[in-house]
Amino acid sequence: MRRWVVAAAAGIVVAGAVAAVVWWPSGDDSGLPPARARVYADFSACLLTGGQGLASPGAGPVWAGLQDASGDTRIKVSYLTASGPATEANYLPYLNSLAQRRCDVILTAGEPGTSAALAQAAAHPAIRFVAVGGTGREGPNVSAVRVTDHVRGDVAETVRAAARAAGR
Repeated sequence: MRRWVVAAAAGIVVAGAVAAVVWWPSGDDSGLPPARARVYADFSACLLTGGQGLASPGAGPVWAGLQDASGDTRIKVSYLTASGPATEANYLPYLNSLAQRRCDVILTAGEPGTSAALAQAAAHPAIRFVAVGGTGREGPNVSAVRVTDHVRGDVAETVRAAARAAGR
């Protein structure tokens, strides 16, 4: 019995030594990919979409433009889908949610989001509103982007300009 206990103890010691060698950090982590952390600017642009999210009419190119602007300015971008009926009254709570999240720029693509943004712009003077494909009405804190073949680039440049104006 005593030999069995000694043999078991020796086996545990050998297994522990092998485990230590296998798990001991070698100091050479060149096989690991580099860290991919991204530091964002203190600036955010938020898109309010229709009930189909990014598949909503006109939302795809606007989202692509936001991602382009984020890529070279490091601003944060996000979107929120307004579910329910496509009415200005239904879009208002979603728009106000983006305002409460302190989005620096709020973009809308088409109606009724654009009407809701125009209705709320005066109540949120510190927020820049960008109405894509809306009625073309502008104000002190409202920019209109016409729907053309260059919507993606126009949106990206409008958001970049807003970030620059804010010092970001």
